[in-house]
Amino acid sequence: MSLLPTDVHQALSQLLNGLASADNNIRSEAEKSLETEWTLKQNVEMLLLFLAENASTPGNETLQAFSAVLFRRIAIKSPKDFSSVTDRTIGVISEPVRAQIRKLLLNGFTSNQTNQVRHKLSDAISEVAKDDVSPPGSWDELIPALFQATTNNDPSFRESAFRVFSSAPELIDKSYINQVLPIFKAGFEDSNDDVRIAACTAFVAFFRDIPKSNWNTLAPLLPDLLNSLPRFLQNGQEQALASVLESLIDLVELAPKMFKSMFPTIIEFCSAVSKNKEVESNARMAALELLTTFSEVAPVMCKLTPNYTSEVILITLVMLTEVCIDDDDAAEWNNKDDNDDEDEEPEYDAARQALDRVSLKLTGKSLAQPLFQYLPDMLQSSQWRERQAALMALSSAAEGCADVLISEIPKILDLILPSLQDNHPRVQYACCNALGQMSTDFADHIQITAGSKILPGLISMLTNKSVPRVQAHAAAALVNFSEAASKEILEPYLDDLLNNLLGLLQSQKRYVQEQVLTTIAIIADAAEKTFVKYYDTLMPLLIEVLKTDMGQESRLLKAKCIECSTLIALAVGKEKFEPHCKELIQLFGVIQESSQSDDDPVIQYLEQGWGRICRIIGKDFLPYLPAVLPPVLSAAKATQDISLLEEEEAEEFNNNEEWDVINLSGKLIAVHTAALDEKVSALDLLRTYAIQLKGDFYPFVKEIVQDIGLSALDFYLHDGVRASAALTLAALLKCSVYATGNNSEESLGLWSQISNKFIDVLTNEPVPELLVAYYTAFVEAISVLGPNCLSPEQLQNLAIAINTNLTDIFEHIKDRDNEDDEYTEEVDDNDNDYSDEELLDEINKAISSIFKNTKANFLPAFQSLIPTIASFINDENINVKLCGLCVICDLLEHAGSEFAYKEMFTDVVAESLVSPEASIRQAAAYSVGVAAQYGGSNYADYCLACLRPLFEIAVIPEARSEDNITATENVVTAIAKICRSYGASVPNLDSIVQEWVTLLPIIQDEEAAPFSYSFLAELIQNQHVAVTSQIPKVVESVLQALAHAAIGGTTAEKVVTATKQLLGALPQEEAVALLQKNPAYIDVAQKWFS
Repeated sequence: MSLLPTDVHQALSQLLNGLASADNNIRSEAEKSLETEWTLKQNVEMLLLFLAENASTPGNETLQAFSAVLFRRIAIKSPKDFSSVTDRTIGVISEPVRAQIRKLLLNGFTSNQTNQVRHKLSDAISEVAKDDVSPPGSWDELIPALFQATTNNDPSFRESAFRVFSSAPELIDKSYINQVLPIFKAGFEDSNDDVRIAACTAFVAFFRDIPKSNWNTLAPLLPDLLNSLPRFLQNGQEQALASVLESLIDLVELAPKMFKSMFPTIIEFCSAVSKNKEVESNARMAALELLTTFSEVAPVMCKLTPNYTSEVILITLVMLTEVCIDDDDAAEWNNKDDNDDEDEEPEYDAARQALDRVSLKLTGKSLAQPLFQYLPDMLQSSQWRERQAALMALSSAAEGCADVLISEIPKILDLILPSLQDNHPRVQYACCNALGQMSTDFADHIQITAGSKILPGLISMLTNKSVPRVQAHAAAALVNFSEAASKEILEPYLDDLLNNLLGLLQSQKRYVQEQVLTTIAIIADAAEKTFVKYYDTLMPLLIEVLKTDMGQESRLLKAKCIECSTLIALAVGKEKFEPHCKELIQLFGVIQESSQSDDDPVIQYLEQGWGRICRIIGKDFLPYLPAVLPPVLSAAKATQDISLLEEEEAEEFNNNEEWDVINLSGKLIAVHTAALDEKVSALDLLRTYAIQLKGDFYPFVKEIVQDIGLSALDFYLHDGVRASAALTLAALLKCSVYATGNNSEESLGLWSQISNKFIDVLTNEPVPELLVAYYTAFVEAISVLGPNCLSPEQLQNLAIAINTNLTDIFEHIKDRDNEDDEYTEEVDDNDNDYSDEELLDEINKAISSIFKNTKANFLPAFQSLIPTIASFINDENINVKLCGLCVICDLLEHAGSEFAYKEMFTDVVAESLVSPEASIRQAAAYSVGVAAQYGGSNYADYCLACLRPLFEIAVIPEARSEDNITATENVVTAIAKICRSYGASVPNLDSIVQEWVTLLPIIQDEEAAPFSYSFLAELIQNQHVAVTSQIPKVVESVLQALAHAAIGGTTAEKVVTATKQLLGALPQEEAVALLQKNPAYIDVAQKWFS
């Protein structure tokens, strides 16, 4: 009997039948009633209760399953009046109704049901079991019932119980751990494939949810889980095998070292699956992905396991041959009208990515030798697929193996360049790919050492002797090469290169024409002024194309023309471009007017083109702004377009590249990322205009700041928007300063809004890369404002934000340092190291800019930072310690004489002077120098005590090596500052100065050199015995500093004048001999002393 009133039950039964009807009209009416009536707050409890009741009561199987599905869909949907996007309807109905629903669903689950219905009921139970609906103690009957279901003779019960554990692993807290172990073990050994899959998936979910301290208890189950894999293969359940392997990948990412004893077996099994072309593609790729994942989370374990690298190489080489199946001549591949092969050769793509990822983690020391055991023979194979596989393998492994391969480039090129003349186009294509990839992975070095081999080879493929796919790929490889090539390297080949490219513009394949235009544009960018001789041929041709109406299908070609024409103009400069400037701008205007659809590729290229023209012609661009800005402002005003999705809608959005689907606390949210990407481009373009036009862009500043920039910092669904907005706000503030001054009411009003917003986001931003952008923007902004542009309250809030960021990054670094335990390895993550170092560097710059602007006014707020800075300077991590020392330097430079806690750092700085790390010695020496320069008498004793250690480290072995030179030069300058500030107190000053002169020259550090050489000039002017007794040394040191441009401007003039005075005391012949003693400095001597 129903728990609902009869009339309600009847009405809802009619609704359910209508929703399940095959008649579109009836179903539409029912859907309308569901949405407008039954999901309202006053009715939704009855609806959910009815659906739970109907799903649990045996009868019509189809309606039962449909009721369970509909129950779950409505239960997890956001209620009509929700306060948070994570709110769920089941979570806001009354507890008595929820209690009834729990009872109904559990009774239905344990009753005699079909497999389909029990599955749907288990999915519904999983949602109701979550903590926001069923807190601890509210559904005590559930766990015992599920445990009992795992022992039921009916596999439907067993599988469905594990389904619940997979979706709601938090149900099994650690108090159940001993009870659940035999349950999982039995699940792994179950005779039913579906039960084994569900058990494996549930185990991974449970493992991920349970505290790390309990992992050791679960480890004995891993062999049982792995033993289930061969059975899937033997039973032909290859899709099931893929599913379990994918679950295992999650487990390996969490605790790779737990698999150490089983790793050789895993390698053997995965290798057999991956290499077997009779096995389904998904299973083969999942097996390869599992092996690849091990390299990323446990590279040391992989290196120490003898057959790991050889098996991965063999697997990937096999898969790389799986191209053009049933198309031996590659006719279909070549005759396509585009060059997009995505998803057409999945095994081949998976192999390329896997080899790339493995090589990046294991590096050439582990991978190069076993890989090159196969490549030479494969390149000589009679099978073209093996020849192309060898070349693609090289392409994939080159970046990771660069440590070994960079010294072997000549041999590698001798090995692969003949493949450009191979009789099969896929091999030619693969050779172009390898050359392009090597041009990127060995950038700079390969351009300088091997340009004379690579350029002629690729240029030779830009003719009608090559098929279109090869023509386009050779042109693309030339882009890679040119991006890191100097104009001197390119110039000898430009005639042949551009003649061939121009010939390909007549190609029947549009993708070839598009690639040719891109290549010409990049070559122009690299060749710079040397491209002038080709300008008169190319620019009229491009303008003619832009004038021609080629139809919608050629819009991308027109877009590439816009890119090419503006990059050429940028390369040759304003004067050469001037005759065509007005015509090109008019054409762009016509094209902009004719662009109707939002997805027109011309729009984005046109925006970038306008930006380049602005960079070329500067203020002459102002008359065009009223026409150019509106579409840019429109794109920059895009809002965060999000949609809450039903589960069945998610796939459609996932397949649409303009949208991203994210899972937020069980809710599926679609984000229109394409519009946000365009917003980033528009913000970047506005920043370009602001930078180029300076004060002339001021009329647009207020609108952009208030309507676009400030609100964009709250776009939490797109990191790029927030980063670009911060940098754009700083550029816009500069426009105001250029136009109205740095203390004007307008500039300070803007700064008030911007600075408060910056402080807010600095405090709350969780993404380190974005904090880098925020601090960069903050420093740019404060650098153009007058002194004391921050209020005491803002300084206090800034100190809190900085302290929060420093504390977070400290914890992050320590967590990473402690990653190596019994379950995981500490993996070198260069990206993480770089972002940590970059963020600490930007925080240092921010603190420096604050001190520089506010001086001692920052000290009250700085007090809250003292404990953090103290811990930083005492830490062993180099980046952390360096950050702390740099803060001390800024503190001393701008407020040292007023800082009362010098004992906090003096001992640490003194100890750091003898650090084995050059960067630490440099910072310590610099801090001693600024203490002497700005600290006054408070630091006299401390600085004098540092003199002897400074002299000692200035003459250590290798003191002037590339790694040590900057630290040494800071040491030398610190000594000069101590002598300059505390000369009267320095014991044996004359001998100290005499010794100091012997430490010269300073030629690398342009910040350290001016002070030291100014001090030297003073010594000369005062005819100090230290210089008059060492004239040859002094003259040589001055010439070296001038030759290396370590000093310049007034400092150089002052030093040269003093040195002339010193030389004037010598006989002319002796003076001339000193100036001409070193042939390397004769030109410098003639310039400054003739």
